[in-house]
Amino acid sequence: MLRFATLALALSSLPVLADDKPSGGSDTPSSATFRQSGALLDRNPQKRNMMISVFVGFPYGYYYYGFPFGVGGRFLIPILHDGFIPPVNDSFGIEFGADLSGVLGAYFYPTIGLPVEVYWQFHFTSKFSAYAKAGVVIEFNPVPYTCNGNGICRGYVSASPIGNLGLIYKFSEKVSFRAEAGYPWIKVGLGFDL
Repeated sequence: MLRFATLALALSSLPVLADDKPSGGSDTPSSATFRQSGALLDRNPQKRNMMISVFVGFPYGYYYYGFPFGVGGRFLIPILHDGFIPPVNDSFGIEFGADLSGVLGAYFYPTIGLPVEVYWQFHFTSKFSAYAKAGVVIEFNPVPYTCNGNGICRGYVSASPIGNLGLIYKFSEKVSFRAEAGYPWIKVGLGFDL
C-alpha cells in the first residue's frame, strides 16, 4: 500500500512540474523553470506564510481489521524562511495539530492523536513543493490496549514516532492541495495560508 501511495504521489507531481513552461516552448522543466521567482534555484530572501490544513486519511499503521479512517488538522509555523541550503529555495518549520482516527468494524475504536513534527520543505516552482516531516504523536485511547496487526498494543496514553513525505500544489493565492504518505497515515487535504 505504501509503495502504491508513493508511486501515486510521484506520478501526480509530473503535470505540476510541467505547469511553468520554459520559454523554449517545451513541456519539459529546464533550469530556467527552476530559476523563476519562487522556484527551486531562486536565491532571493523568502517570506513564508503560516498555514492551517485539514486532512482526511487512511491510518493504515494502526489497524489491521475493518476499514480505518481519520480526520485531522495541522498548524504550520515557519521558523527558517530561507532554510538550511543557501543555493536552494527551501524552508524549515514546525507543524502541530490533532487527529481523530478509528476503524469501522464490529466495534468502533477511536484514537485521538496530538502530533508535533519538524517540517522541511523544498519549493520546486512557485506553485509546487515537496516536504519531509518527522516527529512524535501522543495518543489517547478510550479503549485500552488496542492492538494493530504488528502486535503493538496501546494503552490509554501512548507515544509513537511518525514521519511523512508530502506534496503541496497551490491552486490559488491562499489555498493549496496537500497529500502525504508515511507512517502511520496516508492523507489528502487542503492548506490555507494565513
